[in-house]
Amino acid sequence: MSITWTGIPQVEPKAAHGYTGGVLLDVREPSEVNEVSIVGVRNVPMSEMNKHADDKTGAWLAQFQLKPEDGCSEKSPIFVTCKGGVRGQKMCELLASCGKTHVANISGGMMNWEKTMPADTFCKTETSKTICS
Repeated sequence: MSITWTGIPQVEPKAAHGYTGGVLLDVREPSEVNEVSIVGVRNVPMSEMNKHADDKTGAWLAQFQLKPEDGCSEKSPIFVTCKGGVRGQKMCELLASCGKTHVANISGGMMNWEKTMPADTFCKTETSKTICS
C-alpha cells in the first residue's frame, strides 16, 4: 500500500527494495550512513542537494549520478530515504520540481527499514565493526 503526501507517493521499504530497475537514494549525512545503510544505496546528503534548490533545470543531477548515463533513466523510479522520512520527502519534492516524475519517499525512512526488512538488506556499524549479513 502507498499513500501520498503533497503529491509524492510514500512506499513501504519492501516495495522499494523489490522494485527492479529502481534507484535507492539516501539523503542522510555521511556520519549517519556510516552507522547503518541499505546495501547498494547511493548517498547524496541533503546538505549537498540544498545547494541546488533554486536550480530547476536539473543540470546539477549529473554530479549525483542521477542521469540516464548513470543507470537512472527518465522512467527509473527513485526511492528516497533518510532517517525518518522528512528529509526524504523534501528531496522527493526537489527532484519533482526538476522534472523527475517517478519519485517516492520510503515511509518511515531507515528507522522503518531496520524494523521491517531482513538483516541482509542493510549494513550496521557497531563499535568499529561493520556487520553486513
